Amino acid sequence: MIGGWLPTVQAWSRIAFNLVISFGAGVLLGAVFFHMLPEISHALGKQIGFPIIVGFLTIFILEKFLMVHPCSEGECHYHKIGRAAYVGIGFHSLLDGVAIGAGSMLNLSGVIIMAVTVHRFPEALALSSIFVKGGVYTKQRILASMFLFSLITPLGAVASMLVLENIDIYPLSMALGVSAGTFLYIAIGDLLPTVHEEHEKKYKNLVCFCLGIFSMILSQGLV
Repeated sequence: MIGGWLPTVQAWSRIAFNLVISFGAGVLLGAVFFHMLPEISHALGKQIGFPIIVGFLTIFILEKFLMVHPCSEGECHYHKIGRAAYVGIGFHSLLDGVAIGAGSMLNLSGVIIMAVTVHRFPEALALSSIFVKGGVYTKQRILASMFLFSLITPLGAVASMLVLENIDIYPLSMALGVSAGTFLYIAIGDLLPTVHEEHEKKYKNLVCFCLGIFSMILSQGLV
């Protein structure tokens, strides 16, 4: 919600925006490799690759063939269609809620919530920026839209927790594996290109990326 409201107050510089995105990419990759995969590896064994590729391909197909998805800087010409972008990123938020619900059943809710937050923040920032730059919607309407947007993930988490509450460890691990696949694609396809974007201070992006990974390594001892 905060990420969505900030552009109505003050526009962020591209450099600051990229630092947040780079950190988010590191957190997502760290969450996948240091928390999610180790947690589900025992239950899934050799089948661990199936849910991951399903999640990866699901987001790839949705983003590239079915939905409009706001790019990191929020300035791509085909992303000016605010409503379509709102639907696309809202669906991603719902999937993140499912990831939180599945993770909570395996005591990973804290890590996954952090991973969701750090990539939802810049995406909400980009989405709100689209509305602001479009000049079509009033400030009040943008604030209301972003407030509703912020509710999608927690509602998805609550709904998935109710569904997964008494479920066996194997399908639960499969669900978390699909979530890991979606995180992997978002990090690689959406966020990671920002890390090596061409400008004279791109090393700062790399530092933030590494800090994101390191934060997930440190958090291993907290869960």
